[in-house]
Amino acid sequence: MQTSYLQRLTLRQVDVFLAVCQHMSYSRAAEELSLTQPAVSAQIRSLEELIRQPLFDYVGRRLYLTPAGKLLQRAARDLQQRLVNLEIELTELHGKLQGSLNIIIESSAEALIPAYINRFCQQHPDAEVSLHVDNHQHLIKRLHDNMHDLAIMTRVPSDQGLQYTPFAEHQLLAVAAKHHPLAGAGALSLHEFLENRLLLREPGSGSRQVLEDYCQQQSCVIRRTRVLGSNQAIRHALVDSEDCAVLPASVAEQGISDGSLIALQVEGFPIKRSWCSAYQRGKRLSPLASAFLDALHGPA
Repeated sequence: MQTSYLQRLTLRQVDVFLAVCQHMSYSRAAEELSLTQPAVSAQIRSLEELIRQPLFDYVGRRLYLTPAGKLLQRAARDLQQRLVNLEIELTELHGKLQGSLNIIIESSAEALIPAYINRFCQQHPDAEVSLHVDNHQHLIKRLHDNMHDLAIMTRVPSDQGLQYTPFAEHQLLAVAAKHHPLAGAGALSLHEFLENRLLLREPGSGSRQVLEDYCQQQSCVIRRTRVLGSNQAIRHALVDSEDCAVLPASVAEQGISDGSLIALQVEGFPIKRSWCSAYQRGKRLSPLASAFLDALHGPA
């Protein structure tokens, strides 16, 4: 029987190729995989030599999949899913929870989820849990690209085919520096609060979307803003400014407890939502993922 040339394809090449497909960037794929950019380029070149066709085209400065690349992407994703199914079956055969679990969370959940993971790993020492942090918009895309087993988010979109379950409360507080002119103002309307410049996360952030949704419900508009890339950056920037912000309670309370920030009494605050676990509807969860969901939604 003649051996197919595709049998020389390696799983590492598949991982590198799919990472480049996800980001459409060699440098970002290298960062995700903890490789150098030349190493990623070399893997793609060797894969193209094996396939005997180019997999990516550059148009301007943007990267696009060729027809051969699209075919390989579909096959590579199918291969990854088959390996996941094999891991599930082997775990069930072994009768012991082991293997890898890949979780993605919104950055606002960074103070919440590690404690759950620590307890879970103590109960299941053979489990390997990988945690990825991203904003809400990127999280949704990565989940649909089947890059993660589970996601933790707030504000789950109803049109994305996601199965989700709430498990913890998520609060957003209106805050400012202790020396801010509003510090002793007492109760404020949302309109009065929004007259101040707000430090906000980037578009696509879950906490920003919750705030924008709330303002829209109250027929108010956020007019004056400055964008910073993380909640911690906003917390630190507030200390020496006359700006305001809306931060997750877990972040805001760090500044409130050390005396650098105060919580403002704004009508409708704190905004209360729920943290939810989510995954693609119809996805077959591994025993490890199912056990983590049980731990997440069970007694603390």
